[in-house]
Amino acid sequence: MRIAIMGSGGMGGYLGAKLAVSGHKVIFIARGRNLEAIKANGLKLISQNGDIHIDKPLVFEDTQDIGPVDLILFCVKLYDTKPAARACMPMMGHDTFILTLQNGVESADIISSIIGAGKTISGAIYVSASIQSPGVIKHSGGNDTIQFAEADNLPSARTDILEKIFDQAGLIGLRADNMKEMLWSKFVLLCANAGLGSLTDSGTKTMCADPDTKEILLAAMWEVFNVAKAMDIALPESIIDDILTLLISDNQQEEMIASQCLDLRCGNRLELEWIQGTLHRLGKLHNVATPINNTAYVALKRFAQP
Repeated sequence: MRIAIMGSGGMGGYLGAKLAVSGHKVIFIARGRNLEAIKANGLKLISQNGDIHIDKPLVFEDTQDIGPVDLILFCVKLYDTKPAARACMPMMGHDTFILTLQNGVESADIISSIIGAGKTISGAIYVSASIQSPGVIKHSGGNDTIQFAEADNLPSARTDILEKIFDQAGLIGLRADNMKEMLWSKFVLLCANAGLGSLTDSGTKTMCADPDTKEILLAAMWEVFNVAKAMDIALPESIIDDILTLLISDNQQEEMIASQCLDLRCGNRLELEWIQGTLHRLGKLHNVATPINNTAYVALKRFAQP
């Protein structure tokens, strides 16, 4: 397949490297220092599962130079969603589709408002990867699972394709039975971890090791659960206990540090409005109290722009 990686940062670089070595024609879209480093030295992936070096990757800044592709993996930061969606248009052929693996719960709707309905599949990825230096991606954890679902929740030729290509790349591609439940199940941990993790400059293992911080982290997760419930999104009652079991498992060796926390450390722009801001807005809309996440939202506002 001809696959474009829209946003060749941590997640996009990781997936692109895995898909490239499995035999697919992968086109990386990057900018700035990352673009120049990939052009000069290739793309390097450092991983406990085996390092990869794509010596001469196809890498572009301008999508006008690429032409139609079969699949676009959409991995940009949430604040870049609209311009990145517009940049996808020159790569869209008749059957091209987008899989968005962004944080949050609303990105597919934003992308669809730009490129049109029926061309975007929502996904949730459980991988921790970040840019160690320009052109170098560090894979530090997660279970290599990518979930995805069509808007109507039914299997399709497109979800079959995704299962196949991720399997070929040594990853776990799973079609989810319900798109909203898939997104909100991840958002329970993501939102709480991004907020409290950024405030405490900590990963989940550190937060769970402190009884006081752990109590607040769990309460923040329940706030997300309660907003989902008010929206008639049926998450399992055991979800927070299941997340906690995962976080304190001996198999979870690496710190799960939220990308928002990492961005805050580096002085980068934050995805705050699309994570804590979303929960703050939806909580008010559905009359659900979210005091912990609201506090994180208000406290982090001054850092949202670099």
